[in-house]
Amino acid sequence: MLKNTVIGIVIGLLVMGGIWGLFHLMSEPAPLPEESTTVSMPGGNKGVMDLICELELDLDGQLALGIKENEPSRITMAQIDFEKKSGWYQGRISISESRAGTLSLMGTRLKIYRPAMFQRFGVMITGEEFVIDRKTGSFSQSLSLQDGRTIQLIKGTCAKVIKPPF
Repeated sequence: MLKNTVIGIVIGLLVMGGIWGLFHLMSEPAPLPEESTTVSMPGGNKGVMDLICELELDLDGQLALGIKENEPSRITMAQIDFEKKSGWYQGRISISESRAGTLSLMGTRLKIYRPAMFQRFGVMITGEEFVIDRKTGSFSQSLSLQDGRTIQLIKGTCAKVIKPPF
């Protein structure tokens, strides 16, 4: 009787070990832990990077330009084209797709600048730029004025649009 019990336990352990081994062979490997230097918008400096951004008026910039109406935060698209060295984002006060700005790379920061010459908010605007930090996803847009001041007008965050494979 004891001999049959020991044989049953050994066979049970062998079967359980086989099932455990088979399960681990067929399961996917565990992902490696991420390094602290990963960025929210990875990718090389090739091709086109589509972004979706949540933006709002910067209170200090709004006061500096005397903008009285309150604008709610908004979701908008932005695009960086590394091949053309240009970029744009959508909005009422923006560097539009039809008149994209020039791209400059500064480490993890992508800076898009476009010279301008138009009057708005009672001042002459001589330049527009926006900067997106690939590491943090932060977005800031500023206007250069004819009197030499630079006013940050819009701020927010952006994330890379991941297109599904269908």
